Amino acid sequence: MDESSVFGHVIDELETRGYQPLVHVPGSHQDTYAAVLDRCETHQITIGGRYPDVLGFTHADRVFAVEVKGSSGLLRGIGQALTYQQGAHVSYLAAAADNVNQHADLLRSKGVGVIGASDDGVTRWSSPPTSESHEQIVDIEGQLSVRLRHSDITGDIASLSLAQPLNYLAPVVAVNHHGSLAGDELVDVIEAEYNFSAGSQSRRGAQTLGLLEGTDRFTLTDQGELAATVLHGSGIATLDELNAVKEEVRRSTVITEHEPLAILLRNCYERHPEFRLLLDALRKAGPTIYFPDLLRRLIHEYPNVFLNTFCTQDGRTRARELIEAGQVSKIYAEEAVWKDIIRTNVLFNFVQQLKHIGVLDDQTRSHSGKIEEFDPNEKPWILRRNE
Repeated sequence: MDESSVFGHVIDELETRGYQPLVHVPGSHQDTYAAVLDRCETHQITIGGRYPDVLGFTHADRVFAVEVKGSSGLLRGIGQALTYQQGAHVSYLAAAADNVNQHADLLRSKGVGVIGASDDGVTRWSSPPTSESHEQIVDIEGQLSVRLRHSDITGDIASLSLAQPLNYLAPVVAVNHHGSLAGDELVDVIEAEYNFSAGSQSRRGAQTLGLLEGTDRFTLTDQGELAATVLHGSGIATLDELNAVKEEVRRSTVITEHEPLAILLRNCYERHPEFRLLLDALRKAGPTIYFPDLLRRLIHEYPNVFLNTFCTQDGRTRARELIEAGQVSKIYAEEAVWKDIIRTNVLFNFVQQLKHIGVLDDQTRSHSGKIEEFDPNEKPWILRRNE
């Protein structure tokens, strides 16, 4: 029995059980698994540097992971299923029933569940004897929540590239003032009335924060409506008024000059599960945080937040390779390695955002130069006192 057939039967069974599955299929195999891709959304979430074939929430809101094989490659599949225990409450190996049954006792002794399939569908489902939460479980839950639980959040926090987060409120003011706008219309309004040339980035950021929704035309989400109400209560009903507030802030921070707006922005950020995990890591590492120490904590406890938020696209690939090869410590212990992996914007734009919304103290110095010139000992991140 081939792997794609087993995959289809596994999806059938998961849906029958009320599970919420996401699948990972390499680009080179998309034709083979076209039927699966027609039925399921995909994911790019790793556990121990590997992508589970199926990942999601059970009907009881526990994280499950499934490694799918056909009639061969089961020993490799056992190793992968064991790796997934680091980030899933329950991990399974699915394969042709006749083959996987031969390894059932071994899998059970290792705490891995067994799913056996035949031509008629899934004929065996043995849950793991233990369901223990491991070190990466919070990270995986957060990543799945981004995909499965927050339909108004459409991007990751790495897309928030503007240093001044007030800019993400511009689309809220524009749509609240003018009504529903097409994408180009919204950008034109922001550039004309707000005197801001990065209208597209402002619009994407508002979507990421769950303030804006739409494809052809954009409207406010419930959170966007709430933000508009808060803005109006702060005397901001037009883009010109928002721009005046931004001018008042200038080299200061929003939290210092307009605390209600900083609280509004922070609440928007914290609705994003990925940001909440990052905030948790910062609190554990603080009050004074040296960048390599933060990387170490993220990589060990929240690896997907690290990969999705801090890494360049090429850096993400290299980091995954190091994680999978068991060379995790190289990422944070060797300065040349992490400086080659992370996004420069993390050290400047993102730091500025965290200062404006009251996560980092005003004393924190961002780094606007070349990444090779960044000295983490000279520019630690300092949590604001209320953190």
